Amino acid sequence: MKLISWNINSRSNKEILQKQCDFLSSGDFDLIALQEVTMQSQKYFKDYFVDHFSVSSFDLSKEVESLKNNRKYGQIIISKNQFKALNPYRIQIPFPERVLTIKLLNGTEVYTTHVPPGSSNGIIKVEHFEGLYKFLLKNPESYKILCGDFNSPKQESLKGDVLTWGQKINKSGEVRLAINSKWKDDCSAERWDLAERNIIQNHVSLNMQDAFRALNGYEDPSCSWFTKRNGVELGRRYDHIFSSTNFNLAACFYDQSPRLQGLSDHSPIIVEME
Repeated sequence: MKLISWNINSRSNKEILQKQCDFLSSGDFDLIALQEVTMQSQKYFKDYFVDHFSVSSFDLSKEVESLKNNRKYGQIIISKNQFKALNPYRIQIPFPERVLTIKLLNGTEVYTTHVPPGSSNGIIKVEHFEGLYKFLLKNPESYKILCGDFNSPKQESLKGDVLTWGQKINKSGEVRLAINSKWKDDCSAERWDLAERNIIQNHVSLNMQDAFRALNGYEDPSCSWFTKRNGVELGRRYDHIFSSTNFNLAACFYDQSPRLQGLSDHSPIIVEME
């Protein structure tokens, strides 16, 4: 099975959408999971991949009229093969449309998620991680794939240490628990750190593996999203694919080409497994 997960940056320009679709089509993927899809762009993807099976967050939402402002983004899954879409309200999170789940005919459950960024959503990010982890923990032995844009971690070391957004590094290099002061009345740094860490690092408790790290180790510095600080480019590995350890991984990598072509501010992550 060949799967791609990609945050498409809520693009609405038809020329960009066409190029995104052309790129996805050229990869001959069995499964396509897209984040930051809008009500308008989902229609474009469905029309382009009309010979595939697809479902979006908007198809399953009970509150479509509320999906605007910081809730305007959804997901879409496109598949070569038939599947069953699962009820998003099974997972107790603030924005149910931010997780989309399907069950393949072989019983594998595929989850795609877009974790709200903490900078603008505060504790909603924490509650999203907590709700998702609690749900996945109910049945750790099932075959599952979890992919998407997690807006985490802040940083990773070559030794495998993970720095979450519930932590900061002081000038001496010491790591301490700390969060943005505007959220301190809503959430402790300890809670924020644990919420992110439970999935980003402690996914072994879910009987899952980080596909990219399992194959490439921590020596590979690849990132999926980039920003600039004091004129210096800074990369973060926000986009992930986690799979049950039962899967045999053949390849996993970030394709930087569509980001460099301006098709999104994220680079997609691709995995091949069986």
